[in-house]
Amino acid sequence: MLPKFPLVNISRQPIPETENEKHVPEPTTADGNKQLAENHLVKGRVHAAITRYKKAARMENNAEHRTDLGDAYAFAELSNKAVQQYRQAMKVSPESSEPHASLAEVYMRFGRWQLAAKEYGLAVELSPENAFYRFKYAGACVKTQNLDQAIIQMEAAVRILPRDSFYHFELANLYADALLDLEAVGAMEQAVALCPEDDYYAVRLGMVCARSGQLERAAEVYRAAIVIAPTKLSYRFLLGDVYQLQGFESRADLNYEEAKEIDDYEADFVRRVRRFMLGEKW
Repeated sequence: MLPKFPLVNISRQPIPETENEKHVPEPTTADGNKQLAENHLVKGRVHAAITRYKKAARMENNAEHRTDLGDAYAFAELSNKAVQQYRQAMKVSPESSEPHASLAEVYMRFGRWQLAAKEYGLAVELSPENAFYRFKYAGACVKTQNLDQAIIQMEAAVRILPRDSFYHFELANLYADALLDLEAVGAMEQAVALCPEDDYYAVRLGMVCARSGQLERAAEVYRAAIVIAPTKLSYRFLLGDVYQLQGFESRADLNYEEAKEIDDYEADFVRRVRRFMLGEKW
């Protein structure tokens, strides 16, 4: 899938080939062509990468090389050709999950949520211990208004990778969307415990704590977020809101006063949190 290329050059102008690159011997294996393709891709030379992936797929017609070629086509926004390669990969290796996940990514790009959910579901069936596939499947389920299935998938992802804060965080968000605030608090507590230096995790924990009526805990984690990120004035506004709910008017006023220079971006964040407190989805 495309996320395996995190360093792709996305500027308009690809990085030109060096003289050394131009004189690299012609690879005699599929893996050699794949290696050259990846080198081209991370430097923005997408069509050169496609050429190399094609050669790799001709040398070894398997799911890996067909999916690689499909991913390169998808990156070049040649979606129909990408889909063809993913379908070929499924034919030559029916047991492979990657082409299903990559095809789902293409469907997600074009808003074909039901088809994306189907393909992610197949990827999960073929690779049930892949937490990332379950996360992506959950995202597609959210798009199809199947929040129950999304939660099931994220709960499974957490069981697979219980020490990864990201999956606890995403599960907490789904619980919050389902208005399961106590469950959201529990999952978000896990995320914060695993990544205590993340101020955003702390703020999201504060949000679900406050919405569930746990105002003392909300104030505590908002204060922790302010210590981590003292320049984010929106956090002081949110702490002021909690103090106001607790009836501590002077504390609330003090925090509002300290945050009075808040910019438009952070003010919008506060407005979104206040809507969240009324039961809206984040």
